[in-house]
Formats: sequence, structure tokens, C-alpha cells
Amino acid sequence: MALLRSMLKGLGLLSRESNVPRIYQAAQSYRGVARELLGRKDPDAVPRDVMQRVVSTQQERFYGCLSLPGNLIFFLLFSIAVILHEDITNTYMIESGLRTHLSDGADDMNDRAGIWEWLESSILPRLFAQTDYLGQPYQNKTEWSRVLTYNQIVGPVIIEQQRSKKAWCNDGDGVTGDMYCYSQRTRSSAAFGSQDILPIASPTPNEYAGGNSTVDQRRAYWDSAFQVQTQSSRRLARTMRPEFDIMLPRPQREDNYVIAIYPNTPLALIHDHLQYVKAKEWLDAKSKLVNIRALLINAEVGRPRLQMFSFHIAFSRGGGLFTYVRMNTIFLKSFANVASIVVDILFATHLFGILLMELYRLGRAVGRREARRHLKKGWTILQALTIIGGVAVIVGYCWEFMLRDDVRTAYESVAAHQVQDMPADTNNDGLALIEKADNMNEYMGNFRIVTGLYCLLCMVRFFTSFSAQPRLAVVTTTLEVSAFDIVHFLVVLAPTWLAYALAGCFIFGRRMEEFATLDASIGYCFKLMIEGEYDWPYYAEENYFTTMFWMWTFMVLLNVIMLNLVLAIILDVYGSIRRETGKSETAWLTLWRMLLQLYRRRVWVRSTNLLEALPEMPDEIKEDDLLARFPKMCKEQMHILMEACYFQVSMDDLAAADGQRAMKMALSCKMAIDQVTDTVKALHDGTDETGGPDHPGSGWVKKLADEMAEQNHLMMKLQSKLMLVEKQWQIILDKKAEDALENTADE
Repeated sequence: MALLRSMLKGLGLLSRESNVPRIYQAAQSYRGVARELLGRKDPDAVPRDVMQRVVSTQQERFYGCLSLPGNLIFFLLFSIAVILHEDITNTYMIESGLRTHLSDGADDMNDRAGIWEWLESSILPRLFAQTDYLGQPYQNKTEWSRVLTYNQIVGPVIIEQQRSKKAWCNDGDGVTGDMYCYSQRTRSSAAFGSQDILPIASPTPNEYAGGNSTVDQRRAYWDSAFQVQTQSSRRLARTMRPEFDIMLPRPQREDNYVIAIYPNTPLALIHDHLQYVKAKEWLDAKSKLVNIRALLINAEVGRPRLQMFSFHIAFSRGGGLFTYVRMNTIFLKSFANVASIVVDILFATHLFGILLMELYRLGRAVGRREARRHLKKGWTILQALTIIGGVAVIVGYCWEFMLRDDVRTAYESVAAHQVQDMPADTNNDGLALIEKADNMNEYMGNFRIVTGLYCLLCMVRFFTSFSAQPRLAVVTTTLEVSAFDIVHFLVVLAPTWLAYALAGCFIFGRRMEEFATLDASIGYCFKLMIEGEYDWPYYAEENYFTTMFWMWTFMVLLNVIMLNLVLAIILDVYGSIRRETGKSETAWLTLWRMLLQLYRRRVWVRSTNLLEALPEMPDEIKEDDLLARFPKMCKEQMHILMEACYFQVSMDDLAAADGQRAMKMALSCKMAIDQVTDTVKALHDGTDETGGPDHPGSGWVKKLADEMAEQNHLMMKLQSKLMLVEKQWQIILDKKAEDALENTADE
């Protein structure tokens, strides 16, 4: 009845004159569909055009599925190569321990006095340990400066600062014009410090085995910290959030005031050195950033590696300190083992094979004069990005090997001087090592981003391969189709999300770090939207009712409604695509048929041969017709081909018999009958001429009767088809109801 009501509603459209041309044009195409659907006589035969589509689909599916193992191998080779080079697990084990151990106690700093106390009592004793765990001093200096037993300091520990200039606030104008300010946007390179001549510890003959230094050399060494070393409520120190990076000073390689402490220096002398620079006011109101850097060698876990420890202390001009820790690893060997070399060679070989294949396809496209069309294909663009990215990764690793050689050469020089126990007062060798290590760390940080993005690019290659298999293509097609609706949905979501982020910044930003900046507020609102969890007492400490309104409306509008709308969009598209594919073959069946085709490749008829032969075959093709044209076709291929054709025919019939298309076909038949009726009426009224001059009106009655009989026959067949579809649908519903009852009974 619903279908009948739809058809009657559609018939009403004919009363509108503006719709007649459009309906007439559509009727021409659907009339042919109706005749094809109702005119089939042999159920064992399949239309030729259906078989052409099936053969083309099978050809694309075969080659598409063959690319899946290649993409998987390429992705695994790249992943294994990066994992072997980066040694992520061991790197985390070492870096996490050092980061926790060396930054312990830093949260208690709140001013310059707190920094000195932390240096003297916490980090320097940990870096320059000269006794064992029982408190017994080591007899050999080679055992000094070990951190967590297995990591030893290499080269000097650098304590450097950057300073601001002192100037009148607002250039002496305004209400604060009589105050001094220390802008973080300025950098000072002037010498500073107290002019008092303070006593220093005199060198002793037993301090260093590699030589002695003088008092003047030591004083010059200690005083060098006060000159620029040119190189290419209570607020405690807190770990700095990334959002605050742009608001606080960052490390620069220029205008740095450096204190260099070497690992072969006795701890008492280190303490005297620190007291000297403290007494000469090395830290004062102009200090804006202190950076502590140290290199540690570890040869116990995996490849020998240098660990770069950096601890940054930023002075906020609003008062208080902010800290953040950075750890980086520099391997002194490029390859962990032979397997790493083999995997790198295989990856490069596979990438070269992709390049040759794409050049071959481009050459064929040029030969067919389809080069522009070939270059515009999505797969061609993806392959080009894969090749360019792979070459960039290989070149990047080669450059990393060169930088590693420079660092290793500098390390060997520093290690030799360290064994010789050269006096720290005259030793400048370790600064070059730290400089080269910084250069390599900066490069590796950027290169890791490249490798991460290339890994995501390899993921996209999987999606292109998945689209060749019907069941796997359901997921990829869902993402592709729903992307348009999601983009339009984001247009609505973005201003709503931004408005709540701004409101949260205004309401909570003065007391909550999560909302203190706009970008931090946007990120935290996204976290709230996805997780749906929040600490209500923390939020409601102030402005209780305002907080209640903001939080509740945010949760209802963004977390409950907006987020579920995204799921609804995706599930709706998935359901419709899943219904269109029907009971398509599974991934396992596709794999089995591919293996079968490879196994029977000698007698398997190629898809190109089938496509060339189909235009010369009958409109309705049977198995005998295929065997007559291809006598050597195996039974397995015949069964797979005809089964796929029958399935495609059933899917076409189901699509043609749905409510909307059935109504269109019925309308097309109705329009044909109306044309006949109009012609008969015109003949009856004498307003239409039907014959030529010799035989006026001859045969028009017979032609009219034949056409009306044909149209009547088509309408009756259409009615029977629709009744059959309705019965089949009712059988399916009854079957589902019986299965549901059986499942209920079993439970």
C-alpha cells in the first residue's frame, strides 16, 4: 500500500505543466529499464553488459588486491627500519630514569635563592657523584660522575643564562615611566657581576694528573661566566605547558653567559666555583633564562649512545619560575646489527621498484596520449608522494650518518682528554662536542616529524588497496562519502566550540592553567568533549552558577548532541552502503579465488581476452556460449564468473524494484499509454492525419492495437513483478521473526 500511495503521489506530478518535459525525458530511460527487466526469458542467461561490468570489476579487484601484500611489505619494511634505527623502547627506559632522577626537587624552586639551593644540594651532587652508595670515595677518576650507575658524564656540564636589558618602562612615558623594566624581548651582551675581588681556591699539585694550572688561569676561568660566550600567592617553579612557549624566553645560541664544570673536577672545588659565581651575583633581576645541559654516555643498553639532558628555567616577568626538561638520544653507531642494514636495503629496493613501475605506467600513458589524465589520477599522485617521501627519508638518514660521524669524532677527542685528566681551568675541548650534539638533536627532532608523517602516508596506501575488496571497501567508502557531511558539520561545530573555548578562557583562565591561553582552552575543550569527564569542585571554586551554566550546556550541546551527530552521520552512510553491496564476497573468499587463479593460471582466461570477446557474443550469454568461445576455460572460472553475474543481476533487479525506481518505471509506462490515448482521441476528432496520400489511415488501427496490447502486457508484468517482490520481502520478514523467536527460546 505504501508503494501504491507513492505511485499515486507521483502521478499527481503530471498535473504540473513545468514538470512534464523533465518527466518525459526521464521516462525514456526508465522505459528501457522496464522492458529489460520484464523481458528476460531465460533465467540461466545473463545480459552481456552485466558480464562486461563483472569482468571489469574482477580485473580491477584482482590487481587491487595484489597490491595489498606489496603495500603491507613496504609498510613493514619502513616500520622495522625506523624501529631498528630509533630503538624507541630502550631509549625510553634510559631517558625516563634520567629525567626523573635529575629533575627531582626542581618543583620547590620559586626564586633565585631556590635555584642556587637546588643546584648545590640536588642536581650537581647527582651529576658529579664521586663516592659509591656507601659513601666511600672512588680511587679512580674514571669512576667519577656516574649517574644512576650506568651513565657517565662526558665533557663539561654547561650552566648558561640569557639576560635582558634594563630600561625605563614604556620608554619613560605614562604612569610607569619612572620604573625600570627588564623586557624579555631584549637581550643583553654586556659584562656584569660584582667588581669585588673575591678569594679563590689555589690549585694544588694533586688536583689533575694531566697538568697543573695557575691562580690567574682559574680566576679567568671562573670570571668567564660573566662575559658572553659567543657560539653558532607563592608561585613555585612549574613544568611549562607547550602553550606558554611563545610567552617565555627560549634558548638561543647567542649572548649566552656560560659556566662550564668538568667531570674530573673535585666536588669541593665545584662547590667553591659555584659559591664564587653566586657571590658575584651571576643571577640577578636581568636573568631571563637558565639552561643546564649535560651529555651522558651509556654503553650498557643496545648501541652506545649519548644522552643530552637539558633543564630550562624561565624567569617570568610576572614573578615565579617555569621549568621544562628535554632529553635527546644520539647513537654513536648507525646500525644496531646486520638485520638493520638488510632491512634498509630491502626498503630502498622496494622503493626503487615502485619508481620503475610508475615510470613504466607513465610511458604507456604517454604512448596512448593520456599522460595528463594519468597524472591526475589519485593513485598516481599517491605513488608520487610515496616516492618523494621515501627518497627524503633515505637522504635524511644519510645526512644523519654524516652528523653522527662529526659527533663521534668530537666525542673521541673529549674522551681522550678526560682519560688524561686535563685541568678544567684550561680545557675548552668539550664545548665543541655539546655544540655538535645540539645541532644533531635539532636535526633529529625535525627528521622524526618527517618519518612520522611518512608512516601516515603509508597508511593511506592501505585504504586504496582496501577499496578493491567489496567488504573492505564498505569501510573506506563510508569514510569517503561521509567526509562531505562531516566537513559541513564541522562548519557548525567550529564556531560553537570556539565560543565555549573563549568563554572558558574568560571565566576560568585567571585561576586555571588549562584555560590560561586561547590555544590551551581550545585543546582542553576538545578533551572535555571527547572524554566527558571533569572535576566539578575544581571548576566551581568560583562563580558557581556561571560555571554550572557553562559546563552543563557544554556537555549537552557538544558532548551529547554534536558528538553523537557525527556517529549518526557515519552509521547512516555505512548502513546505506552496506545494503547496496548486499551479500558480497568476503575477504577470505577473495583471497581464496586469487590463489585459485594463480594456481590455475595456465588455463585461466585473462580478463582482457574476455572483454575483447564479449562485444561479439549474444545479448544473453550462457555457459555454452562461453565454452564455445573459450573451450579451455576451467570449471572454477566458469562457476566464479557466472555466480558473480547472477549476483549482479539480482542486485540490479533489487535496485530496479525498489519503491522509487518502480514508481519511475510505472510512470514511464503510464506516459506511453497517455500518448496512445492522445493519438486515438486526435484521430477520433479528425485533427490528426495518420497515413500518406496513397493509403490514408491504412493500418493505423492495427498498429494502435499492437502498441496498446504491448503496453498492457508490460503493465501486467510489472504488476506481477511488484507482487513477487512484495512476497519475497514478506518471506524475509517472516524468516527474521522466526529466527528471533528461536533465539529467544534457546536463551
